[in-house]
Amino acid sequence: MSNAENLLQNKQLANHTKQQRLRQLLARPDIWRAANERGHRRNGIDSGYASLNALLSGHGWPRGATTELLIDRSGIGEISLLLPAVAEITRQGQIAILVNPPFIPYAPALANAGIQLEKLLLLHPRGWKEALWAMEQALQSGCCGALISWQGHRPTSDKDLRRLQVAAREGDCLHFHFRPLSAAASPSPAGLRLQLGGDGEQLTVQLLKQLGGQAGQKLHLARSADLIRRDRPLH
Repeated sequence: MSNAENLLQNKQLANHTKQQRLRQLLARPDIWRAANERGHRRNGIDSGYASLNALLSGHGWPRGATTELLIDRSGIGEISLLLPAVAEITRQGQIAILVNPPFIPYAPALANAGIQLEKLLLLHPRGWKEALWAMEQALQSGCCGALISWQGHRPTSDKDLRRLQVAAREGDCLHFHFRPLSAAASPSPAGLRLQLGGDGEQLTVQLLKQLGGQAGQKLHLARSADLIRRDRPLH
């Protein structure tokens, strides 16, 4: 065999090895691919707010994806933004899970919002690693219709966030993840990011990022006064 043939064979072998490594890398569950999100997008879950639906690319909350909600403090009525969608999920017979909420949920107000309480689970894992594991398992299980999680000021890596995004897609689950406002400056794999703030009896919502749609819009939504009064902090 000539030197030229040897070089060609070695080059082909090297390319084959690289392709194998790339396929193995892309098969990992913690790798997020934008192409997957483009193919997965479809009509969203009605948020219960016509003005918000009009701004969202799927005309509602994106199912099978993580939506990040950035707040500087809890107790501004932020949970009321999610209640219509969670109520619809539980009416369909699916489970909704709250992970590490910083308040004690007020059951009468949740029931009044249409949530089937027997379909609502509350989780407070012992540590954040346990919480991330439980969230990933629930999101990808296919048994959970909606999961709301609160990160607080616990450190969460980009890898962790990508795993949650992938798990939500695999389980076709509606995932809302509350993070501190300081995280707005950091990149995120979440397809939708909203900044929330309190403004009197209204909730201020600003779109920071959304796949397949515009960002930067800001709107004011009415919030549940009952929940504002009744939600009590854990500490």
